[in-house]
Order: sequence, then C-alpha cells, then structure tokens
Amino acid sequence: MTLNIKLYGMGQTRSARCRWTLDELDLAYEYVDDRRLLHSDELCALHPQGKLPAIVINDQALFESAAICEYLCDLVGEPVLIGAVGTYARALHAQWTAFVLTELDAYLWSDFKHTRIYPEEIRAASVTAANAKEIQSALRVLDSALATRTFLVNNRFSVTDIIAGWSINWAANAGHLEPHTHLFRYLARLQARKHCPLKPG
Repeated sequence: MTLNIKLYGMGQTRSARCRWTLDELDLAYEYVDDRRLLHSDELCALHPQGKLPAIVINDQALFESAAICEYLCDLVGEPVLIGAVGTYARALHAQWTAFVLTELDAYLWSDFKHTRIYPEEIRAASVTAANAKEIQSALRVLDSALATRTFLVNNRFSVTDIIAGWSINWAANAGHLEPHTHLFRYLARLQARKHCPLKPG
C-alpha cells in the first residue's frame, strides 16, 4: 500500500508525537512546520479549530495527535507498534492513552494557558494550584506502573510510549517530575531511541 502523507505541525508541540511515530514506522512524509498556518483557511479545512497537528494521508484528513499515531500504526504491518484490535495489548494501549490525555495532558495544558497564554487579568493562581495536584496524582500512577516494567504495554516499546512519553516529558520540563524516579529512568530510555524528538527544557 502506497501512502502519500503530509503532516502539518510545529516544533515540539503534540505534532512531535506524529513525527516520532512516522519515523519509527520508517514512513516517508512531507512535513510542514509553519506557525503562520494556525487558524488559517488551509488548516481549518483539515481541523475545524485550525489547530496543529493535522495530517493528510492519501487525500484523507485527520486531526488529534493520538488518533493520528494510532491510525498510522494500524496502516503499517511492520514494525508492530500497537496491539491488534480485540487483544488485551490494544485495551492496555487504550487505557494508558486515555489516562494520559485526560489525567495528565489536560491539566498540563490548562496550567500552560494560565501561566503563559491567557492575559494576566484572566489567569488564576487557584487553577494552577489545583492543576499541580492533579498532575502529581497522574504522575504517581505512571511512576508506580513503570516501577516494575520497562514500557507501558507488554514491556516493549509501542506507540503508547510515544503518546505518554511526550506528556511525561512536558511534565518534566514544567518542573513536576522531581519526586518520580521511575519516570526519569523511563524518559531516559525513550530519549535513547534513534527517532525520539523529546528534549529537556
């Protein structure tokens, strides 16, 4: 199957998850990295909010980084980066992805908006304090899970680690990771991979 792939992204944003997945799968793709595309007519034709990342695969558009990564893995037989539909490995992938996106990623994004994006008059210290508690709660769960395993699903690297690792790296760069030694080791394992785009700071 020939895949014609064009990924729209930006720097170290969630589009890095998609680039990492594409590279691990050894897929050829065109990458458009242009902040000026945000909310443009061109991007709104692919993503209703004009956000990044978005991808076009054989003239079919898709947005949301986790959905993009999962679909790419389903399209490619080898290397296998996701469990087959109906297997326990696939259920574990869904579990950890849902957990990371709702219990960690969402609070990191809220925190970022209240400290870096919103105008001063609508930033709320009470929100960032509540976010910090939720972030720590999620990190404790992940740290405990990785105390006895190398990777999140079946102890082998998968797209689950790409999605979760990106968010854990964000938490580290935001100063939330200090108590969680297993997560530091996990990030080091991910960063040692050839195609890993995760960077400290």
